[in-house]
Formats: sequence, C-alpha cells, structure tokens
Amino acid sequence: MRFKARLDLLEVVASLLLFGGGLLGFLVEESWFWLGLAGFPLLTAVYAVTGVYWLRARRHSTA
Repeated sequence: MRFKARLDLLEVVASLLLFGGGLLGFLVEESWFWLGLAGFPLLTAVYAVTGVYWLRARRHSTA
C-alpha cells in the first residue's frame, strides 16, 4: 500500500514537471523546455513500474 502511494505521488510530481514546463515555456518568454524534459522520463519510468506492478498483481491473483 505504501509503495502504491509513493508511485501515485511520483506520478503527480512528474506530471507537474511535464505540463508545468510546457505551460511556463508557452506563457513566459524564457525557455522552460528543460523542465518538461525532466518530467517526461520520470513519468515514463513511473508508468513502466506501475505496469509491472499491475501485471505481477494480476498474475498472482489468478494463480
């Protein structure tokens, strides 16, 4: 349960980095593109770990 909560929190942080970087880059004259670039691999890793966690839980519940 604690692991799932940490993944959810990390997903929110990564989403904020990704979309916040894009929004700041659009609204402000300066380049905030690097913030979105930091959020993308983090969000990809969170989704990969969540998928593996989901597959393992599904496999164990049917056995």
